[in-house]
Amino acid sequence: LPEEGPRITGGRPRYQIGDTVRVNCTSGRSKPAAQLMWFINGEQADIAFLRGPDIIYTGREGLETAILGLEFRVKPKHFRQGDMKLKCLATIATVYWRSNEESVEGDKPQKAPVLESRETVAPGKSRADRVQ
Repeated sequence: LPEEGPRITGGRPRYQIGDTVRVNCTSGRSKPAAQLMWFINGEQADIAFLRGPDIIYTGREGLETAILGLEFRVKPKHFRQGDMKLKCLATIATVYWRSNEESVEGDKPQKAPVLESRETVAPGKSRADRVQ
């Protein structure tokens, strides 16, 4: 079984309506490979948004790493109270259930150019949960 939960990579801390989200979920090495699923705000992602899965075989033991991409254009419905939650769930039969969730903020488009900005950008909040 994988030693850690799935990793989410490629995301940004903020997105605007119309931006394209392109992220990957990578499982830990195992045999067989974990089955990966993406969720957007708690709802399973549309199959049209998925890229893969790809399986990478490593080592003499033939351990398998699964990678599943998620790609979609951000719409107003994706932001709930100003943020969007992207979650990847990795499962192997009934013995392994782990997930990782990232919360990203909606960025309000600027209406006029700003000469000076003192705003600091907070990085995306990430949380890994063990699913019982």
